[in-house]
Amino acid sequence: MALLDVANLTAAYGQAQVLFGVSLTLGPGEVAALMGRNGAGKSSTLKAVMGLLAPLGGSVVFEGRPVTGWEPYRIARAGLGYVPEERRIFTDLTVFENLEVGRKGATDAGIADGRPPWTPERLFAVFPNLAEMRGRRASAMSGGEQQMLTIARTLMGNPHAVLLDEPSEGLSPLIVEQMAEAVLRMKREGIAVLLSEQNLTFAAAVCDRAYVIEKGTIRFEGTMAALEADEAVREAYLTV
Repeated sequence: MALLDVANLTAAYGQAQVLFGVSLTLGPGEVAALMGRNGAGKSSTLKAVMGLLAPLGGSVVFEGRPVTGWEPYRIARAGLGYVPEERRIFTDLTVFENLEVGRKGATDAGIADGRPPWTPERLFAVFPNLAEMRGRRASAMSGGEQQMLTIARTLMGNPHAVLLDEPSEGLSPLIVEQMAEAVLRMKREGIAVLLSEQNLTFAAAVCDRAYVIEKGTIRFEGTMAALEADEAVREAYLTV
């Protein structure tokens, strides 16, 4: 059974419909990519799954429970984490204080399969850069460091799956490598990840499967290897 099952999801901003029957699944411990150009519907899909954009139709089922139409905080407490593209960290708080905010939002579902809960020290092992600046205010961090902090804060809630929006966008190659290792670490910990992404190289390094979206409609579904081999799909929907 899929951990996350999205079926025929439609959504709109006012009168402008942006999603047209999006369907996708995410298995336990799997990393899947939702790929497409800017404006294709990647972020809107994640927001609709998370309850930040009210669906017009379709369904979202997480761990066997229909969560369509739930408030975002309820979905988060059910065990689905969300890392927005805009980061939205608390800039007046230190790195450690931001992580403590994440702990207060820990899931109702708890830790599955006996996995230990995330703590600041465990996260500092995953993100060594954060360990060196645990007392620094988030406003004094670089964009890449803030992205790491956002992911770490989400993990403090002990999610079973994470929606990760554009994790590599605008980051230096070194930070992108560290971000890839963080995603693979989540996978090793048994956390499923659905990430929206434009960078095929990054997605290929961390993902098992891929969906390609264009104008709010899924145009391709398959393994990452199949996407890499399909030049026609890449040319039609991914090249700028």
